[in-house]
Amino acid sequence: MKTHRGLSKKTILWSACAGGILLFALTAQAQTATPPGTTVSTKTIQVSGSANSVRTGLPEFVDFSGPLIITTTVVTDPLLPPESVVQIDGRGVKGIGRKTGTVYNNELEASLTRVFGPTDTVNTTFAFFQDATPGTDANAAAIVASKTGLLTLNLTYDTTTNTLTGATATLGTP
Repeated sequence: MKTHRGLSKKTILWSACAGGILLFALTAQAQTATPPGTTVSTKTIQVSGSANSVRTGLPEFVDFSGPLIITTTVVTDPLLPPESVVQIDGRGVKGIGRKTGTVYNNELEASLTRVFGPTDTVNTTFAFFQDATPGTDANAAAIVASKTGLLTLNLTYDTTTNTLTGATATLGTP
């Protein structure tokens, strides 16, 4: 009587490892590939503006300046109107108090889905607060006492290529 020996444990283990590596490679490729009908554009612009002391309740105006990174992803679908996902990263923007020289940090980040067109104006608020050492009571107090700023972002697109062609922005108070 003949007995049939199945696959050895070593063969099964090697097959599982090879399959895992292949699956990992395909997943990594899928994450970096841009889907059809999608156009991604990135621009970095310098922004500036002031937060009004009357509106913030602070004893001084706060002047902001720094880089604002804008990434737009335009998605087209034959069955739906085109949309643009606008991602804003302004964490590099710093505020300086006019009288005291106090440094203010912010949480200027947003991801917004918009109707795609040749121009778009985005108004979004952000929190700003006195700079303090992270993890300290002073930092926690500064964040709790945060104030509100307003970013107004004007975008222009090339509607033939769906690319972001221009961006201007101002910072202030709502």
